[in-house]
Amino acid sequence: MIDPYFNNVELLADDYRKIAVCESSLNPRAVNPSGKYRGMFQFDMRSWTWVGGSGDPSTASIAEQYKRARILVSRQGFDRAFPQCAKKMGVK
Repeated sequence: MIDPYFNNVELLADDYRKIAVCESSLNPRAVNPSGKYRGMFQFDMRSWTWVGGSGDPSTASIAEQYKRARILVSRQGFDRAFPQCAKKMGVK
């Protein structure tokens, strides 16, 4: 079964899907309790703007969040971009 957030949206590549499951349970509107980490990949605002994002990651489209996560990983690798979830989910 496909998650309802992905209706009519390109599915994430497997490793990114694993990270998003770990970070936010695939919820593009997720905001952690402190408010610091936002969106499906739980970006902080510094990382979000560093990869070209604008506004609030949790209000950006899934495609935009995915695009910014791919840029972040291309610059840092999964293990630096998402250290806890990369380890937990076996993503390298």
